[in-house]
Amino acid sequence: MWEQWTIQNWLQLGGLLTTLFGFLLVLIQIRRLGQSVRASAHAAIYAQASDFRSHLVKHPELRRYLFDGIEIRENHPDYQRVVTLAELLLNYLEHLSIEKSNFANHDGNAWRNFIKQALDACPVAKERLAENSVAYSPHLLAAID
Repeated sequence: MWEQWTIQNWLQLGGLLTTLFGFLLVLIQIRRLGQSVRASAHAAIYAQASDFRSHLVKHPELRRYLFDGIEIRENHPDYQRVVTLAELLLNYLEHLSIEKSNFANHDGNAWRNFIKQALDACPVAKERLAENSVAYSPHLLAAID
């Protein structure tokens, strides 16, 4: 049987094996790219959370307006700072809601619960989201429904 093979048959077989090997290399590269994207998304999210928390370290007295469900009135001297922090929180939550598809299902569910809990604990953020819903991603709005 092998005696009947021509050089052309051997070249075709070599081409097929080369194609299969190249296809395997592409699959490996795509998998590594996916891992890299997930790692970058994690890093960006954690950096954003760290930035938000650094503001709370500088102004710990504002924490109760962002995490304890305490409302702040517009005439309060820290109102603008709290609103700004609430908007930073909303941006962070929006980022979480957009990136949750890049993470395992368990993480996505945990983050969805975190988003709901964070909004329940921060009346000013919930108010800003309701007032400016068109300024935020539908992913964030869907996460709270």
